[in-house]
Amino acid sequence: MVDDDRVHGREGPEGTLTEREGVTVDAPSVGGVLVPGAELGGRYRIICRVGAGGMGEVWRAFDLKLRVEVALKALRGELFADERRRDLLRREVRTAREVVSPNVCRIFDLVEADGLELVSMEFIDGRTLLDDLRERGPLPLKEAQDIASQFLAGLEAIHKAGLVHRDVKPENIMLTRAGRVVLMDFGLARREEDPARSASGTPAYMAPEQARGEVVDARADVYAAGVVLAEMVCPEGIRSIQSRQSVWEGVRSEPPKLPDTPWAPVLKRAVAREAGQRYNTAHTLTRALEEVTLRVVGAEDLHPYPGLASFTEEDAEYFFGREAEVEEMWRKLEGPARLLGLAGPSGAGKSSFLRAGLIPSAGSGWAIVRCTPGDAAISSLRRALIPALAGDTEALQLLVDADDDDALSAAVARWRGRHEHALVIVDQFEELFTLNRSDEQARFASVLGGLALRADVHVLLAMRDDFLSPCNGHEALRPIFSELTLLDPPAGANLRRALTQPALACGYRFEDDALIEEMLGEVEGERGALPMLAFAAARLWEKRGREAGLLTRQAYQDIGGVGGALARHAEATVDR
Repeated sequence: MVDDDRVHGREGPEGTLTEREGVTVDAPSVGGVLVPGAELGGRYRIICRVGAGGMGEVWRAFDLKLRVEVALKALRGELFADERRRDLLRREVRTAREVVSPNVCRIFDLVEADGLELVSMEFIDGRTLLDDLRERGPLPLKEAQDIASQFLAGLEAIHKAGLVHRDVKPENIMLTRAGRVVLMDFGLARREEDPARSASGTPAYMAPEQARGEVVDARADVYAAGVVLAEMVCPEGIRSIQSRQSVWEGVRSEPPKLPDTPWAPVLKRAVAREAGQRYNTAHTLTRALEEVTLRVVGAEDLHPYPGLASFTEEDAEYFFGREAEVEEMWRKLEGPARLLGLAGPSGAGKSSFLRAGLIPSAGSGWAIVRCTPGDAAISSLRRALIPALAGDTEALQLLVDADDDDALSAAVARWRGRHEHALVIVDQFEELFTLNRSDEQARFASVLGGLALRADVHVLLAMRDDFLSPCNGHEALRPIFSELTLLDPPAGANLRRALTQPALACGYRFEDDALIEEMLGEVEGERGALPMLAFAAARLWEKRGREAGLLTRQAYQDIGGVGGALARHAEATVDR
């Protein structure tokens, strides 16, 4: 959850799960129970200590039951020694579990094990928005808008559950390397009608009614979000506490003195002193930001929707909605070199996931080769390796003999030796079984199965899920079944993000929410939802309203909707 062994305390009122801003606190150790490699309660394998605060220590662990990495917050026993405080903690955990959103840190459970009281939650591997702003703020408006749209989507999910976060600030917003934005720290969340401890929060981000200890609703979080947005685009940046205080003082001035950016009118309404003058919801704030975000220079030449084609590496800036899955795959790739599998139904977007999601988000030190089997699988792998081996005459010579699989493995090993990490991706792996003879299938399977062992490279096989059974027929490929990632078509908030964000990245937006919901409704439950939606979006983009910067309902009707656009394309193809 944090990168170092100390966290800046954000110690809230007694009984909450937060710690106090601006004070560095060393929590007493929870003893020898939590040590790397230990198993806790027969369920959690401890990996490493992540940080500590006034409420206890945070550890990274592997949940042996759920088969995922989690963060365990080991709470100091003296804080919850009596039953009243224990009941309060349980209530807070139950409250937080009601929210399920890719932009909110999931709370899994309250755990009692080996004499410890722990909260199990999603492990977020990233950095805080505050860290990012201190290093490189202010953010470009397009990037700021994407970050804002995500954490506001998280806030909207919290509000729809009838809750108020009450402590929105840059320290509680995490950014992952896959581009996901996650709201953290549910310690102060309460139901809207719950007046208990209403003054909880961080003063600089508290709406006036929250500071007065009154009952608050979603508009208090809108106020706090407005302060965060002001910090994100402040032209002077917020690299010091003095610069942050300058923003805070400007927000609280009457009238507010806000950063001179295109967002200024939106921010002014978001931080209005009277709750009734603010945006009612996080979503309406999001839409207001979209309306003023500037169009991209040269947007008329851009093509943010690939239609029926897959996204490629060049399209990565328009690829949205798969951030959490990308993070999960990279977590699996952090371990020792081995054979992994990625499977999903036709049309789930596996190739797009790999090319526009996974590969562009590779960290420094990673070398990646991608191929598809085609009708000559071994030859396809050799051809894919040639550019990667440029300048290594000896390694290239090893690739010459098409019949020597040991030489192929040796060439891969030489390539691996030049890099900190190496990954071979075989996309559309089903082609091995549909386009190759049985002897070529067995040979390619053997080569791939041996690369992890002999060349110390990760091998990732991506295929349609109905081709998992043939893989089981090859012993060399069976390890994928213990390292298998299932990629379902995107749905819900992720599908909405995949539809709306590419246009926003080009400075365009959909005319209204009803149009977005209609398009999503047309593909709901459809097996090929993603390609259908992508094709309709591409046609809609061609008919976009350039002057107003809109994707309009009229244009959507002109293309015949999602189903009509695809039907017309099919008819035109047949006519040709």
